[in-house]
Amino acid sequence: MRRSWGFLIVVSLALSLAVPVLYGGLDSLAHLRRLPLWVVALLLGMVLLGWNFNAARVHLLARYLGSPMGRRQALATVVSAEFAWCASPAGAGGPATYVFLLSRHGLAVGRGAALVAVDQLTDLVFFATAMPLALALYALHRGISHPLRLFVLVAVLVLGGAATLAWLVRHYRPLELGLGRLLRHVPRLSKVRYRLARWLVQFKQGVRLLLAMGKGRMFLLYLFCVGHWMMRYGVLPVLLWLLGESVPWGYLFAIQALLGFVAHAAFLPGGGGGVEVAFGALLSPYLDPVTSAFVLLVWRFCTFYWYLLAGAPVFVLSTGNMAGRLVAMGTCQGDRD
Repeated sequence: MRRSWGFLIVVSLALSLAVPVLYGGLDSLAHLRRLPLWVVALLLGMVLLGWNFNAARVHLLARYLGSPMGRRQALATVVSAEFAWCASPAGAGGPATYVFLLSRHGLAVGRGAALVAVDQLTDLVFFATAMPLALALYALHRGISHPLRLFVLVAVLVLGGAATLAWLVRHYRPLELGLGRLLRHVPRLSKVRYRLARWLVQFKQGVRLLLAMGKGRMFLLYLFCVGHWMMRYGVLPVLLWLLGESVPWGYLFAIQALLGFVAHAAFLPGGGGGVEVAFGALLSPYLDPVTSAFVLLVWRFCTFYWYLLAGAPVFVLSTGNMAGRLVAMGTCQGDRD
């Protein structure tokens, strides 16, 4: 399994580099040499800030569950899990890494799985709130260049998402029952029944944990979630803005969510090749091939290559002798999915 994992990583990286070059030609590589270092530092700073928001979320939940995990340990856990997400097919190694590292910091496997479930549940609420807003902004051709509009956008994301999370926690039983009936009565879902049932169990664990947290902690948790995704999805808009390219924010948010789905659905780690092809197709109405290939290379460096480069040593130091086994578990799970 370790050999197959290494081969998959090499193929994924080769495709993710080859597709932009084939799409934009060697001119796209020439553009990279003219990119100011302060731009790269700014974008990587956004990635680091996003990791810290996510680490604050993990730290809050871990301390609430009785773990003595510190902030640095939470950050190392997040960076290691992000590496495992990017380095395994369908991101299957991420949850296994989370649960293993949390167990090293005093959380039983069941509690670690509940923490991961809450983490994913808050992500789901964020996207359920942000996606309609992004599509509405795109449909109305409204930009967010004015500071007041940006403030209103963030306020709607925070307050709307927090209200949605509170409603979901209070009324989760009808949703749970409805999903159960759907699994039983729709034959076409039989192939993914196990995966949906597993997600339903994790959903119940997450809701029960949130119910016991209290409104203050729940709101703070969701605030960290918003900060994480705004930084992560802010890399592409900021890069295009610095290059003087005008692409609607709502459109950029929507396509990044779609590209994230492609990366998780693809067989290769990080969605190598598939993400690049989809990126070029989705941005072709706004960017010429050379600019699109150049932006793609910079964006993928910040959101994929950097996760592997910076995450690999942290992952090895954090997991120790379990590093190879965790990667193999992720590869096996990705093959089954």
